[in-house]
Amino acid sequence: MDAILLVGGQGTRLRPLTARRHKSLVPVCNRPAIDYLFAWLERSGIRRAILALGLANEDLAARYPAGRHRGLEVLPIIETARLESGGAIRNAVETAGIDDRFLVLNGDVYLDFDFAAALRAHVDRAADLTLALHDVDDPSSFGVAVCGPDGLVTGFVEKPPPGEAPSRLVNAGAWIFERRLVDEIPPGAVRVEETLFPSLVARRRVVLGYRFEGHWADLGTPARYLALHHALLEAGNAVHPAAAVHPTAVLERAAVGEGSAVGPRASLRGSVLWERVDVGEAAELVDTIAADGARIGPGARLRGCVIGPGATIGPGAAPPPGTIVDADGQYHEAHAG
Repeated sequence: MDAILLVGGQGTRLRPLTARRHKSLVPVCNRPAIDYLFAWLERSGIRRAILALGLANEDLAARYPAGRHRGLEVLPIIETARLESGGAIRNAVETAGIDDRFLVLNGDVYLDFDFAAALRAHVDRAADLTLALHDVDDPSSFGVAVCGPDGLVTGFVEKPPPGEAPSRLVNAGAWIFERRLVDEIPPGAVRVEETLFPSLVARRRVVLGYRFEGHWADLGTPARYLALHHALLEAGNAVHPAAAVHPTAVLERAAVGEGSAVGPRASLRGSVLWERVDVGEAAELVDTIAADGARIGPGARLRGCVIGPGATIGPGAAPPPGTIVDADGQYHEAHAG
């Protein structure tokens, strides 16, 4: 069985973190985020991962060229125009020669559930489409699915106002497609979430909502990216072997990337350092993300901040909580979400 990974976006909601990295290469506990999807696909028995790459995605294509990646065959497909999810699926199916049911994954999610069970449910119900659904506390920033007692999807609500969602089941970005559905995707650059999916439900086709209990996260914003680290690091820290952490530094649920250095009496709490980040003596970082090559001066105090690649925070600096510093050193207000 093949899987199509929709990795053509520009990661705009994650900026400035994605100013110099593809969003699928953003590190999660010192591994590229997409590696977790590859590992899950391998465990799930998928034989080939097709990367639907958009414009300006050369870094991801170079990192994962065509060929074997551990137990997976990887096939990058470069799109020459913006296709959105529907056009990307159609293009990947035709280019890769997919002739049977297949899986589609959004490239900016982290998930872990029993795919074999989902596939059995899809086959047993003779579904045209199966959508993996996950229960979240606040579905107001997601696409919400409404399901009947039989588990079939009866409707969708996109980003309902807080407190008004008809359910807490959100589209988790993992979809099992029957090959015949590709011919029903409207032509052009369209989103299947807004065209094909509602159309199938309206025509009473069998759209199964598969609710899973495993871990899931959307990495689309810095806040959600940081929340995933908090969940994964409940039991400790993730320090790359090639990082240097001074013995007097304090780390709590922190990730420290390759080539990064944490100085004497510095503290990292719930924070993430990418590669080659330098944290000066007695600096304090709480719930903060620092991208590649960032410099945090001695005695700086950062809380809930996002520091872009190559940015410098001066000695003793204490910007307002939630400050975002881009690669040019410009300060901005916090991202929503």
